[in-house]
Amino acid sequence: MKKTYLISTVVSLLLSLHANNVPMIKNMVNVKDFGAVGDGLYKDTRAIQKAVNTGKIVYFPPGVYRTGTIYLKSGGGLHLAAHAVILASPHPEDYNKDDFDKRNPIPVNEYASGAHLIIARDASDITISGSGSIHGNRNKIFDTDLIHMPRGRRPRYLMPRWRPGAMLYFIGCKNIKVEGVKLTDPTYWTAFFHDCENLVINRVIIMSDYFTNNSDGLDIDCCRNVKITNCTIFSGDDSIAIRGSERKLNKVAECANVIVDNCTLASAACGVRVGVGTGTIRNCKLSNLKIVDAGIGIGICPSYRFGNATRIDNIEFSNIKIDAVQALRMMPSWNTVKDDPAIKKVTNLSFNNIEARSSKASIIAYPSQEGIFDNITIKDSTFTLSEGSVGPMVKYWTTPEYGIINIRGKSKPHIINCRGNSPDNKPLILQKSH
Repeated sequence: MKKTYLISTVVSLLLSLHANNVPMIKNMVNVKDFGAVGDGLYKDTRAIQKAVNTGKIVYFPPGVYRTGTIYLKSGGGLHLAAHAVILASPHPEDYNKDDFDKRNPIPVNEYASGAHLIIARDASDITISGSGSIHGNRNKIFDTDLIHMPRGRRPRYLMPRWRPGAMLYFIGCKNIKVEGVKLTDPTYWTAFFHDCENLVINRVIIMSDYFTNNSDGLDIDCCRNVKITNCTIFSGDDSIAIRGSERKLNKVAECANVIVDNCTLASAACGVRVGVGTGTIRNCKLSNLKIVDAGIGIGICPSYRFGNATRIDNIEFSNIKIDAVQALRMMPSWNTVKDDPAIKKVTNLSFNNIEARSSKASIIAYPSQEGIFDNITIKDSTFTLSEGSVGPMVKYWTTPEYGIINIRGKSKPHIINCRGNSPDNKPLILQKSH
């Protein structure tokens, strides 16, 4: 009798897994076996954490699992069936304390807390997979759809009294794989990977509201050996940010060997932004990208804040289509052209086979010190300005003249076999001295 019951149970489990299209993974447990309800109303945090604490991959059947902070463990992870949703709680008391880890960022200047929905710290061999969704619950946490224009900038939702920080936060982790899932409606950054190694992000869809302030897609900070492929990212801020911010780590940890391939990016800010921090970013290859409906297609800036600068070296961009307000902005400092004593070199950048369409001229603004920007090559590329296009922002370019690419300073990039098209036949390159 016991044997018959065991066989029946195993068969039922196999049929259930097959019905929900779950691959047979040896170390998998069902979150409902730990008491999760999945009705979107009951708080499932304890049940989810109990399942995660087994160290196995936690399977989420179809349903809505409302939860606060989940702490992932080495060797485990999450697998979401189709129509399974992990939904962020709107209540601050359901989240981690800001000071749970000394490395945890608390971006008070951006009116966000240090709370996160999913955390992994100093862990390894973690997988987040499936075809379900992780939902940041922005609408409920903000509790408003009213927008305003902060200091004349692009429109944003009115900020709530409290909001979580990055929805996914991985710090000091190794061998991480995120595949197939949808990451939607964050209140701040969607996924932040800091000081991680061997990170694979594949076939991930990120959808954040265009009007949500600071709603980056992927923030890759001081990480090594990263591969981002086949992703679609629509974000209210930078879609992919490659950073070198060491301050919270209290150690040297460069951002190196980052590959981004075959992705579609849309952003209210930058499709791709390289910079931020005081460390080093090097050896990155970005290829086969479609950057659509972006404020800036590609933004490169060693000094995001005065006195802090990132060393940037050996970054390759190839086979990229850009449709943006400004296709390319390369500046020593993001908000000003004044020289920063902390500035570090930007060297060995190549742009190959770039097809760009924009309404504002691109700009490469060199600082006064020669040699800061060195060995910049643009090859086999076409830059097109649309009807009614304008020059760069006045603070960068003080006359009404504009070209397809404006260069400020004495140095010249290597422009090889490139075309520029503009409504009034302006030259491809327009250069001005300091």
